[in-house]
Amino acid sequence: MTFAGLLRPLVGQPAGPQDMVTMQSSPLAHLDYQEELKIKNQALGMFWTHFRLPGKQEPVIGSPKPRRYRTTSKRKAVLKGSTLFLLFNDRALRYQKKPFVESLLEPLEHGRLFAFLQQKISEPAFTLVAAHLNYLIIRGSYTERAVIFNVDTLNGPLVRKLKLLAEYLQKLPDPISSVSIYPDPSRSDYYLEKGQPPDILKFKKLFGRTDLTVSHHGFRYSYHPTSFSQVNEAMVPVMLDRVRALLRPDPAGTLLDLYCGYGLFSHFLAPGYKQVVGIDAEGPAIRSAIFNKKFNPGSRKARFLARRITAKSVENIPLADDSAAETILLDPPRLGPQEGVIDALSRREPKKVLHIFCGVDQIPDALRQWKQHDYRIKRIVPLDMFPGTANLEVLILQEKGRG
Repeated sequence: MTFAGLLRPLVGQPAGPQDMVTMQSSPLAHLDYQEELKIKNQALGMFWTHFRLPGKQEPVIGSPKPRRYRTTSKRKAVLKGSTLFLLFNDRALRYQKKPFVESLLEPLEHGRLFAFLQQKISEPAFTLVAAHLNYLIIRGSYTERAVIFNVDTLNGPLVRKLKLLAEYLQKLPDPISSVSIYPDPSRSDYYLEKGQPPDILKFKKLFGRTDLTVSHHGFRYSYHPTSFSQVNEAMVPVMLDRVRALLRPDPAGTLLDLYCGYGLFSHFLAPGYKQVVGIDAEGPAIRSAIFNKKFNPGSRKARFLARRITAKSVENIPLADDSAAETILLDPPRLGPQEGVIDALSRREPKKVLHIFCGVDQIPDALRQWKQHDYRIKRIVPLDMFPGTANLEVLILQEKGRG
C-alpha cells in the first residue's frame, strides 16, 4: 500500500484522455486547494492506520503558493516524425496529443520557454538537436531561470546548434540567467545523471553565470544548477521556521546536518548552536555549502565535510567538542539513507533526531529502525511541499527513550 494509492480513489478519475496527461504529473492540481489539503490529511491518516505507525500526525501545513510554484521543471524529449514532443514522462506518450502541455504547477514563464523551444527545435534547422535531446530542464527561482539541455552526446555540430538556440533564448521577453549543456550518453531516466563516465564533459555553459542564487529569511545561498534545490521556493521559509521550532537549537550543543546539500539548514541554524557540521558527498553542492559561509556571517563556525554518507562514515565524524549534546538532522534523498545508516546514527546516541522524509512511503521502515534503538516520536509535522501531486514532505522529531 502506497500513499499515492490511498489518495487515488479520493481524487476521482479524469474526464477524458487529455486529462490523463496532466493527471499523471499533477493529479490534484484541478482541485480547490482546501479540498486538496483535506484529501491529503485523510490519506495520511489512512496511511498511518494501515501501517500501525506510532504517534499522531499534525494537520498538513499548506503552501503559500499552491499552484505555479515549481522552480524546477523538466520535460522528456521524444521525436515523433519531424515534431519534437515534450512529455512529463514516458507514459504521457500514450495520451498526449499536443507536442507540449502546460502544467498548473509550473510558472507561466516556464510554459512560455518550453513552448518556444518545442516549436524552434521542431524546425528543420534543429533536427540534430531534436535527435539527441533527452530532457529540457528549467531551474532557478521566481526571479531567475537557467535552461539546461540534457543530450545523449556532445560534438562540435551539436554544440553549434545549441549555441544558436541559446542566442534565441537571450532575446526572449522572459530573462534567462544562463544556458548550459548536460551530456548523458546513457539516456537514463534521471534528468541530471550522476553516474557519468569520467571522460565525458559533465557540464558545458553556453552563456550566463555558473551558479544560481536564492535567499530565505535573510540568508543567501549560491548553488550549481546540477545541485538539488527545493522546487517550492514559497514553502522553504515555512519549512525553515518549522525545523527551527522543532529542534529548539541549543547554544551549547552540536548539530549534524546530514545530506546538507548547499547548506540550507546548516547556515540557517548555525547561529543557534555551538558547532555545526554539514556532510554531503563530494561535488558542487558541498563546495557551494562551504562557499556560502561568505554570505552568512552567522555560520562561519560551521564546518562542511565532503564524504559519502554510509554506516561507516557516520560513526567517525570529527567534532571540535564531542562532549556537547548532539542533534541530528537527517534529510536524505527520496529513497532514504543507505542500509545501516540509521543503525550507525543511533549508536551515536543523539539527544534529538529530526528525520525529514520527502516521500511518505519511506516512513514505516525508517521508524521501525529508529524504534529498535529506543527512539520515540515527539512530533509529526507534514508539509505540503508538493501541491497538486500525490506526495508530502514529513518532518518527524524523535528523542531517545521518551514518548
